[in-house]
Formats: sequence, structure tokens, C-alpha cells
Amino acid sequence: MAVHTPTAYPLRSVNKGELEQLCQVLWGWPQCQDPTHCFSDDHFHRLSLFFDFYKQVSSSYVPDFFDPDDQALRSHQDLFDIISLLRDFGGHSTREDCRKMYFWGRASEDDIKKDDGTPCNIPLADQERAFNIAATVMTMVRTSSLNDLATPSFDIITLDEEQGRTMLQDVTGPFVWRLEQTLLEAVVDTFPSRLHPSLQPGDPQSKTILHELTAINLTKIAKLKFMGTSDLRNHLRLDPVSGTVRIFHHTSFLKQHLLSSKRDIKKQEHNLAANLDSTSSSHFQQHDGFIFPRSIALETLQTLNVLFPPPSHPQFHQCQSLLRGLVAKSTFDPDILRFGTTAYQLPSESMGKINSSGSFPTWGTRLMTLYSELEDPTPRSILDNWLERRSKSRHVMMVTLVGVTVAVLLGVLSLGVSIFQAWISWQEWK
Repeated sequence: MAVHTPTAYPLRSVNKGELEQLCQVLWGWPQCQDPTHCFSDDHFHRLSLFFDFYKQVSSSYVPDFFDPDDQALRSHQDLFDIISLLRDFGGHSTREDCRKMYFWGRASEDDIKKDDGTPCNIPLADQERAFNIAATVMTMVRTSSLNDLATPSFDIITLDEEQGRTMLQDVTGPFVWRLEQTLLEAVVDTFPSRLHPSLQPGDPQSKTILHELTAINLTKIAKLKFMGTSDLRNHLRLDPVSGTVRIFHHTSFLKQHLLSSKRDIKKQEHNLAANLDSTSSSHFQQHDGFIFPRSIALETLQTLNVLFPPPSHPQFHQCQSLLRGLVAKSTFDPDILRFGTTAYQLPSESMGKINSSGSFPTWGTRLMTLYSELEDPTPRSILDNWLERRSKSRHVMMVTLVGVTVAVLLGVLSLGVSIFQAWISWQEWK
């Protein structure tokens, strides 16, 4: 049995071995007992920004009591155990059932138990906090429960671009994972499907919109700026006051989810081909060990391909130069520079089909908000605001009336001058 030292911050530090364990429970990485079966250091390094995110989230955990026996998370292993449980049951078991299942399993025979079988020494709020952290790590969506609505949602931002120092900044309200919901249901509810009328599949207009909606156009025409976000809900969110667009840049995280899901689905197809019994087949169809929907991950990657288009686009080099600057100065995930998603797709999935159809059910509304900035940029400078106040439609009638009044006055003056000239001429004739 592991010995846990009393501390107020049990998850403050994390080593490489624990990060490898994290990859094992999240994505099924092989255990590194044999170097020939380990992922390369380069593959591990690609996830460095996600590991920074994990460190920020896990180190923020503060238990209610110092005694490890009274803490919901005594070590990173406890967090990994919860993540593993959610991978197995988060698709079909509610949050409340998963919580009881985990902490009931941790209770010893000598522990005083609550009515639900969980140990009394671990406060309910601490148990809920542990599941919030696990769900946040699995989805990169800041998670809360109904009992913890006061907890803000944070985003990791860079304080010093040269030194790379980071902090947690409050951005949006918490994403609520309700007690009666499965984690999969909560994630799907957080990213509802809303097809924008201007991005209908097969509509030629949508192709034009997506062709023009590049990062270069947004910076030069709409005068927008880009900032990274570690909360997927903030992807493509525009701050109309500052003109800042949030970009979820953790493409290595999304690709790892897609790769893990693809592997699980292939296992499912193999087992179905091997004539597994109908009960097992039904289980695979319901949940394949992958909480995050593939469609959202693929669509998020495709929105990045719209803003930073492939080499066939005429603005490719300009957009790539801008993107390299964001990676260098704004600590974007360097993996965002790597084009190509074929290795992560299923045969039935095609990024080209998504691009040609122009269908973005999750992010379409925010894409069109950005396109509206291209069509009618919001004034943000003093000069722009001054011009805007004098060009709004509500002043058109006033300008028209002033113009008519001036024209009438000029006409009257012209008539007066003509009469005076005629009078002078008549006097001379006499």
C-alpha cells in the first residue's frame, strides 16, 4: 500500500513517469517496460503544452483536510484511477454513480461510511472536486458540478512572452456536469449542433465565405488579434471590445484523442467481424472507451485549416508566417503547424468533404461572427469611432434634410442674384 505524506498540495509536483501514466490512462499508450514498445521522446515532447495544462489544473487542487486519508486525491495515481473509471463507465453511467463507484471502492472495512457506501471522512465537496479535475483533464473543458457553481472557469495565458510564464485567468462561467448526466452527455450538451444558414452543405456561398475567412484577412481588414485558449469552449470566441479572437491551439491533444478513438473503433470492428455476441456488440456501439466526440475534434481542426489554409490557398505563406509568430510569441502548440489529419481519420471521414460542404454544426455560428467582422468591421480606434458615429444609418435622414435645406437656400440665393442682375440690366437700359 502506498504511503501518502500529509500535505496541503498533494498534486503540486509531477514527474515524467506520472505524465507517461497519464497518457496510458487517457489514450492507451503502452507501458514503457520495453523501450521498443515506448512512444518516442519526440512524440512525448509534442504534448508538452498539454502537460503544462495538466500541471496547472492538478496543482490547483487543495483538499479540505491535510490527512491523506481524508483527501479525495492523495496523489496523481488517484486522479489517474478516476480518469480510467470514466473512460470505462463515463459513456453510460451518471456522474453520481461513477463517484459512488470510485469512493466505495476506496473505503476500507474499518471506515465509517455514508448511506451511499462512500467513506464519511472524505467530504462530498472534495469528492466532487476530484471528478471535476478528472473531467477537465479528459476534455480540456473546465468542469464544475451544480454544487460548485461558484468555481470560475480559468484559462491559461502567457504573462511574459520571453520567459514563457503563465497564469490562470478567469474567462467564462463553469461548464456544469450534472449528477444525473453521463460525462458523454454533458460534453455533447456543451457543444450543441447548430447549422448556420449561410454554411449550408453544398452551398456555393459557403465556399466563398470559407475562402475569404483567413487569419490574414481578419488581421488586416477586421483588425482582429489572436490569443490562445486552453478551454475548448472558448474556441473562436470574439471579444468585440478588444477585438481578440480566442483560438484553441492544442492540436496535439485533439489528434491524440482521434488516434486513440480510431484504434478503439478498429478493435470494435475486428471484434464484430469475429462474430462477438450481440451483448458485447451493443456495448461497443454505446461506448468505445472514448469520451470526447470525434466530430467535434475533427471540426475544430478543420476551423484551423480555414483560418490558416493549406498550400493551395493564395494566402498560404502569409497565414503561415502569422501562425509561426503565434507559436513563437504567444506559446501556441507547435503541432498546429503540422498539416495533415489522414493518419487520425477513419475511412468514412474526410476533411475535404467537410471543407467542400461548408458544414460546421459546432463552430459555424462563431465562424460567421468572424466573417461579419470582415464584411462590416467594428470600429475600435478613436478615428474609427468618430467616423462610425457620422455614418450610421440613423443619421442618413438628417444628412438628407441638411442637403435639401442647403440646396433650397442656394436656390433662393441664386434666384435673388438673378433678380438683382436683371434689375441692374433694366436700369442700364433705361
